[in-house]
Amino acid sequence: MDQLARLLAALFHLLARLRRGRSLHPVGVGYRGRLEITAGAGRFAGAELLAPGAGYDALVRFSRGAGLPEPLPDALGVAVKLPDAYGPGRAQDFLVTSSADLPLVRRLLFPGRSFLGRSFSSALPYLVAGRRVVTVLASRRGPWPRTGRALADLQVAAATGELVYELRLAGSLGRSRTVGRLTVGAPLGRRDSAALRFNPWTGGDGLVPVGWLNRLRRPSYAASQQGGREGGRPGQRTLPRPAMGSSRSTRPPRTP
Repeated sequence: MDQLARLLAALFHLLARLRRGRSLHPVGVGYRGRLEITAGAGRFAGAELLAPGAGYDALVRFSRGAGLPEPLPDALGVAVKLPDAYGPGRAQDFLVTSSADLPLVRRLLFPGRSFLGRSFSSALPYLVAGRRVVTVLASRRGPWPRTGRALADLQVAAATGELVYELRLAGSLGRSRTVGRLTVGAPLGRRDSAALRFNPWTGGDGLVPVGWLNRLRRPSYAASQQGGREGGRPGQRTLPRPAMGSSRSTRPPRTP
């Protein structure tokens, strides 16, 4: 398995060099956001991040997986970073791709034409408070444009201030459970968007990717983000501040 993982990483690194950018999800745009943890997260009491009533400023990147030109369908990705979620310099990342929030089907990925009115899934599992689940983001329905140009439609919807995604957790069977609500705010500038880097292994206790497929793909993320010129190498540019307003990440007081 280690040899296969290294081979995949080498292929993604080569593609990044050829593209002079990310090999995975090369076309995208970043936004500020805010994640509020809801009462339904109480089912996952062992996950520090999911304390009901907690709130986190977020950085969100919407992207096209293969970088195909619009309006062709593509694997649409949403990546969410919660900077300082566990304290200074300790972030939590979530990465999901266009799917459907249905039993078994949420373990599959599907190409799409819009980030609006649909669901996105991690497909591969996390261990959350001892439970094996996938993460899901589901867009609330609204009077959004659906022109087939996903990034342009997204910009129009986000400008209303009412673009909200539900963060859900789900097993392979049964229905998903809402644990948070992500509100998408103002777009980032081009350079700030290019500086964003995400990795599903960025996180804290109680939220851990598991399974052999996750282990297999782990080296590919770093390889995808190397060798390109978009935004420079990770760490060369300071991440943008995520705050949508004056609020900061907040947690309810711990019960003694």
